Amino acid sequence: MSDPHLPSGTNYGATYALNKEFDASDNRGLALKVFSGTVLEAFRAKTVFYDNTGQIMVQKTLSGGHIAQWPVIGDDIDLTGIGTFTDLSSPPDGDYLDAGEAVAEGGLLMGYHTPGDFISGRKVKMSEATVRVDDILVAAIDVPFSDLDLSHFDVIRPFATKLGRSLAIDNDKKIATIAMKAAQNAGVTGVYPGGQQVTRTGNASVAATYVDSDTGSGLFRDDVSELAESFDNDHVPEDGRYLFISPYIRRIMRHEQDVFNRDYNPESLAGNLNERVLGTLEGFKLVLTTHLPTSQTETKFESTDSNLAKYDYDCRGLGAGSKNVAAIALCGASEGSAAVGMVQAAGIRTVIQDDERRNVKFMKAQMMVGYDVVAPWCAGAIQCHA
Repeated sequence: MSDPHLPSGTNYGATYALNKEFDASDNRGLALKVFSGTVLEAFRAKTVFYDNTGQIMVQKTLSGGHIAQWPVIGDDIDLTGIGTFTDLSSPPDGDYLDAGEAVAEGGLLMGYHTPGDFISGRKVKMSEATVRVDDILVAAIDVPFSDLDLSHFDVIRPFATKLGRSLAIDNDKKIATIAMKAAQNAGVTGVYPGGQQVTRTGNASVAATYVDSDTGSGLFRDDVSELAESFDNDHVPEDGRYLFISPYIRRIMRHEQDVFNRDYNPESLAGNLNERVLGTLEGFKLVLTTHLPTSQTETKFESTDSNLAKYDYDCRGLGAGSKNVAAIALCGASEGSAAVGMVQAAGIRTVIQDDERRNVKFMKAQMMVGYDVVAPWCAGAIQCHA
């Protein structure tokens, strides 16, 4: 189910803070190696949104400064709209336009050119999207020496796993929030379209909107189909479409008999009911996650730092400004634009060292990244509100 889209070449640095050369035979040196690898392994295993392969996000690594920019180019040129048509009324003869009532624009008329006329290029409006890197995100643990046996390093793994998972969960929730806001973005008239939304009204909760029956699963599938059509109409590439769903949505989809295969199929797990694996739905690759925005954060991020206000949300389903999200779609980055942009100042940095004054082993994992909306028309949301 999960598709982390993680790279092999990310800058996952490690610091060995014991002021001595690394020695593979040294217990602490080997502990660092095991610790760093376990943090990365846990991060990769848990994340579903963090994307360094360009499938659903676009990224830049900062070499200086704290902001990266991406161009946001306007809609494609409508060739049939080129030219001035002075009379669109229908005369008695049924001919809407008579000869001479259509005037070329920039040497072109309906995209066609008369030899000898000067061709001037069409102006395409362009904007830019800026993404700011956040402060350093840190997960740290102090483990008493009494709880560790430095001769058996497997006891380090559970603590390293917790650090990697903590970073993965936090980052996924932030990316999901930005993706949701991209889907709800109205765009800029004449420059670029907004996100794709399918909204049902009447109930604040997802469970009340999509009840646990074939009726509820049918409604959800109808909404996924409508969302796919919206992407089609905005010329979003069909390949590489991902739909992130909650465990509840996966649960109700068991009623769709042509989505799950009710007979065990040893050749393919996709669509296998016995293994509870969903494959694709209406052209979207389904990815299970528990990291979709729920309830609200109030203004916690904004109160921490005004630059972090982009991660605050209200998903209680109370009204049009408080939509409850059932699924988030991201697509198009591999062949076109990406809805979410990521800037990264460094990869995951890990530190493990002894604190003799406190008789504890200090373990830390941190990363410095930031996310924001780049191309909202490549993001979609299925949502509901009262």
